[in-house]
Amino acid sequence: MSETRSGVWWTPDAPAVRIPGSLIRTDTGWQLSLIGTLMVDIGGGDGLALVPPRTILGSCQGASYTLLGCYLDDWGGAAQSGRVAPAGTGSDDQNWMLWRVESLLQGAALSVDTRYTGASFRLTGLSAWWPPSGLRGPQVRPGRYQPPPDVTIQCQDGLTITIGVREHRHYGRRAKSLRERVSIFVSRESGFTIDELHTDVIIPLRILVAIGLNEPVQVYDIRLHPEGVEPTDGEQLPWLELPVQVDPADGDEPQEISQAAAHPLPLAPALKDMEPFIAAWMDVARQCAVSLDAIEPRQRSGSVQGQLLEVINAAETLHRTLHDEPTEFPFAERVRDTLQEVGGFTSSERRDVRDALKFAELTLEQRLLQLVEELGTEVSTWLFNGQATQWAFTAAAIRNVLSHGYEASHGVHEDPGALIGVLRFADVVVTLRILVQAGMPSGQDLVGRLQTHPRLRYLVRQSIADWPALASAISPHRWPQPGADGTPDKPE
Repeated sequence: MSETRSGVWWTPDAPAVRIPGSLIRTDTGWQLSLIGTLMVDIGGGDGLALVPPRTILGSCQGASYTLLGCYLDDWGGAAQSGRVAPAGTGSDDQNWMLWRVESLLQGAALSVDTRYTGASFRLTGLSAWWPPSGLRGPQVRPGRYQPPPDVTIQCQDGLTITIGVREHRHYGRRAKSLRERVSIFVSRESGFTIDELHTDVIIPLRILVAIGLNEPVQVYDIRLHPEGVEPTDGEQLPWLELPVQVDPADGDEPQEISQAAAHPLPLAPALKDMEPFIAAWMDVARQCAVSLDAIEPRQRSGSVQGQLLEVINAAETLHRTLHDEPTEFPFAERVRDTLQEVGGFTSSERRDVRDALKFAELTLEQRLLQLVEELGTEVSTWLFNGQATQWAFTAAAIRNVLSHGYEASHGVHEDPGALIGVLRFADVVVTLRILVQAGMPSGQDLVGRLQTHPRLRYLVRQSIADWPALASAISPHRWPQPGADGTPDKPE
């Protein structure tokens, strides 16, 4: 659906030069079409890519707008042929500009560095993920509707998150209905920019809800409270109608995820653990942002090989994030000492050999296996049917071949079943390890949760990837296959 907002637009450093134009929402985002030229340095006919992203301000039908992250996509008219008319003059109507806009703020003229004391937003899966409700359970009573109490979480850096349920009523001539809406309200003593709001708050919570529902989740209805703007008399944050709206909707709300899932969700915290878990999750999510981005449930494009590289690299990054790197390298030092005794190598050459061997002290295979083991022996046994070691070996071997272009005669890196199996299990391992780091139970308690997860029940019964056979195909000396009599074949 397209939507047009027509008005006048200008840059913060030249507020007197106001250009007419229309802001249009397209399938890919916002686009600003101007009749005339803004006061920006285009840099000549071939300098389009040199124009840095700008902030553009505007006014449409009495509403103020701030356009953040504006990129000049195209321009033309007399100015392009060298006949430049002064910006904002009558002759300037022969020129035009087309800008791509990353984000729109409605309600005030603001800069990209503006700090906000409070914000609210909604997530498409939040109502299905959030357990408290005034419409079910022992709290339901005849008569007036009573929403469940809000839950307030105190996080680090003075961040406060409040999750609350509010009623939404619809009245008609012959029918009336009541729905619950769950919203998130945040505030921080030091405030936050819109970028900090996304990276520090919205993205971690969006991924948490998506993991719990195993569905892609999107954010909408973001509202902001700029610093220095006082609440209306009698109103207090966080339930204040915040004055600035981000990317306002042009029609119906996004399609909500089905709420038919039974609670408790296997990969969501229990209500009694919600406050400490979310507080810990926000901290862990910031530390593990790269790994979380790789495993967030969403529609992914690209080849299976590309996705496998992304997730295995995310697993390696996660291990490095959660563990101190080795400080002693006995094998590398021993090799260097041996080279010195043998002679014929300079100190620089011996040092280069030692530095190269440092990477072999803790291999990718060992890192992957350690991530699995930290989930608990019971989880490792249930998830991999006792074959976690062979999976880690196979995953590391495939990643190294694909990433570094090694020649491999075994062909496992071209086996579709091996690729998909490594990818799916690596995704689960990274997801579970981050959840456990934030406080979700490990061991047998976690197995009990996983056994109620439909997708994981199917995954553990998979038959497309035989980890012992794949490991043996890669290295028959290390992983000999059983012979006809059931005993392992002897390596040649």
